[in-house]
Amino acid sequence: MDFLCLLAFTMMFGLSGSVRGPPRISKKVQSRQPVKLGRTVRLACPVEGDPPPLTMWIKDGRTIHSGWTRFRVLQQGLKIKEVEVEDAGVYVCRATNGFGSIHLNYTLIIINDSSTVSSGLPLPEGSQSDSANLEPSGKQLIKPRFTQPSKMRQRVIARPVGSSVRLKCTASGNPRPDIVWWKDDQRIAEDRRNRWTLSLRNLKPDSSGKYTCHVFNTAGEINATYKLDVVERTRSKPVLTGTHPVNTTVEYGGTTSFQCKVQSDVKPVVQWLKRVDYGAENKYNSTIEVGGQRFVVLPAGDVWSRPDGSYL
Repeated sequence: MDFLCLLAFTMMFGLSGSVRGPPRISKKVQSRQPVKLGRTVRLACPVEGDPPPLTMWIKDGRTIHSGWTRFRVLQQGLKIKEVEVEDAGVYVCRATNGFGSIHLNYTLIIINDSSTVSSGLPLPEGSQSDSANLEPSGKQLIKPRFTQPSKMRQRVIARPVGSSVRLKCTASGNPRPDIVWWKDDQRIAEDRRNRWTLSLRNLKPDSSGKYTCHVFNTAGEINATYKLDVVERTRSKPVLTGTHPVNTTVEYGGTTSFQCKVQSDVKPVVQWLKRVDYGAENKYNSTIEVGGQRFVVLPAGDVWSRPDGSYL
């Protein structure tokens, strides 16, 4: 199982010879951003300032970080891949430098044109196609469709014994569809509070098998199958894989990232250390000694669980 840890450093220094001031918006933007379900959208954050501002994105009060797998914070914007229904909401770009901050707000509107999908059912004798796709109340009949396909891409899953997994089959339709979960040929009693997600905890070898969600309403039905393989744990120390962190040069006010990829069968504990210059130990509350040199432990943030079983 692979794990990925991420550490970001931000450095701000004074710049001389230019007029300094708080960030400002350099270009007008359209605050209401409609996008079709499943498409990719980019929200611009055209800000400038001296020193150059640092930006962060917030959705409905929550800071967007690298653990949001479909979201990517760009130099002057935010990219969201394969938008889903729950991505709708208010997005805020907050730009800050040493002189102040500024906010840029967006309202993201998700357009779900599934209402144009026909039911696919045979027409009753003597009826017209328009009336066949309507409920008695006159509302459009819509067969079920999965609303979070990006979270369902990994259908073959391996997990160690004692771990957990969540299988998602979130769907929409009209009338609101029902869902039934099966393991091989046995029906599973789903959690009515969150029936669209099957949560399996404390996995055992006999938890292995094929898990199928059957989603249906009067307009049609869909299925999705996951194959789960539960493997015995191995007792081995973590191994660094991939490209190790390298020396990096950053411009004033810029941001850089260091990554390390760890292979382990359990969630690792990751620490980033910064070497302390000789005689400067008293500047820090505590240091540790590694290889005869003193280091301070940097706040690297949490290790986030990812849908594919890795950690960020």
